[in-house]
Amino acid sequence: MNGNIDVLIIAHNEALNLGHCLESLQGWVRKIHVIDSGSTDGTQELAQSMGAEVVHHDWEGYARQRNWALQHLDFSAPWTLVLDADESITPKLREELTSIAEQSSENVTENGYYINRLTWFIGKPIRHCGYFPSYHLRFFKSGLGRYEEREVHEHVELNGPIGRIDTPMLHDDRRGLEHYVAKHNRYSTLEARALARELAEPVKESSALEPAARRRRWAKRNILPRVPSPGLLRFLYMYVFRMGFLDGSAGFHFCRFIGSYDDFVAMKLRAIRAGQDPAPSWGGRGGWKSGQLVGDSDRGGDAPIPPAPTPETPVVAPSSPESSSPTRQMQPESSPWTFREKLGRAAWMIFGRPLFRATFHNWYGIRRWILRRFGAKVAPGVSIRPSAHIEVPWMIDLREGVTIGDYAILYSLGPVTIGERSIISQYAHLCAGTHDYADHTFKLIRTPIHIDQDVWIGADAFVGPGVEVGPLAVLGARSSAYKNLAAGRIHVGNPARDLKERTLK
Repeated sequence: MNGNIDVLIIAHNEALNLGHCLESLQGWVRKIHVIDSGSTDGTQELAQSMGAEVVHHDWEGYARQRNWALQHLDFSAPWTLVLDADESITPKLREELTSIAEQSSENVTENGYYINRLTWFIGKPIRHCGYFPSYHLRFFKSGLGRYEEREVHEHVELNGPIGRIDTPMLHDDRRGLEHYVAKHNRYSTLEARALARELAEPVKESSALEPAARRRRWAKRNILPRVPSPGLLRFLYMYVFRMGFLDGSAGFHFCRFIGSYDDFVAMKLRAIRAGQDPAPSWGGRGGWKSGQLVGDSDRGGDAPIPPAPTPETPVVAPSSPESSSPTRQMQPESSPWTFREKLGRAAWMIFGRPLFRATFHNWYGIRRWILRRFGAKVAPGVSIRPSAHIEVPWMIDLREGVTIGDYAILYSLGPVTIGERSIISQYAHLCAGTHDYADHTFKLIRTPIHIDQDVWIGADAFVGPGVEVGPLAVLGARSSAYKNLAAGRIHVGNPARDLKERTLK
């Protein structure tokens, strides 16, 4: 037995999986801690019979359950290995882990290692779909790792250098598709709540977050809430771009499943933003104890979903949908976009915008052609940089000789017209959309922006909805215009004020 590795597993009703996990650990680790939260299928007895030390701890959430164990239990071996109950270690991976652990700490510069993982789905390995290779920080020097406080899909926070182990562990939930679907239904509720919180209060990601996981979180926060069918986009990405078709029928169904999961997250996120709890009656088997749900646990386990409002901050619903109480929270309206507009925006986001941004900096003609294909009015001689952001192409009208600089934003929820020879400098922001803050539906207002000819909008300047800018006017760098700007005048400040006449030489 190797005295250099301790193992942490959290579990609930995992008898069908846990035996395979523990079998892969026999004879080469110092101690196995199984943290159970009330199993009724013999999980505890199975774990004890295979040499694990079983501790009961009332369910607190994935991250808190692990952090409690890491803080309170005996992890005195130099290295800690964290596994889910439906994961197992292959003989080759075991050799690599023990080889690292047998070295003195001074000889190992890495504080932890990402371990590759191979997922099995309906009896087949998923080697494509963007799910393999799939790295997870599971092996680290004891006492250094702690899990981030997140409802689901939590990751270890760890400072210092981190290495990679390419040999994969195996991930195979043997409890069948019905349980797999139910589990991901619960995950989608937890992730929707996590996204709602993170979109309202942006969080700083751990530096130890693996790049692929960082990209997935970015996509969940920036794409999933904004596209009409994130599941379809996810399916196309996984099945076509990440070549999921090479995994055969299992790959096809896996891509469909993960796409459906993203649709669930998007729908539940929308419900939360509308003030509706996606799981209002879920109290978990153990109910509330000391402000936390108790009773269930782990990846693949029947983890409870805590209700959206906490006991300390209850939310009182209005007596009727027609209530106009001034204290009522804003309830976003149903989508103001027609079905045709949604399809157009999806096509632009999936195909048009990536192609637009992939062009070289001086390929102005190609970018004009791309924008026209999506309904934009773009005159000859328009120069627009590939890093510029166009929100809705068919809402823009760019006249002869217009220049749009790097990273400029044409947030064209409403019409944006830019006259001949006008210049929109780098990072400038034209926002042709706002909301009626006095309407409880937070109704979208698409107010046009009209910029006349020979205008210069300076770097990082802002032009608000409904603003008209007269010919030959200038809006200085980092200035903000919320009202119309007079022709032939220079305007600076926030809000912009008339400074002096513009005199051309």
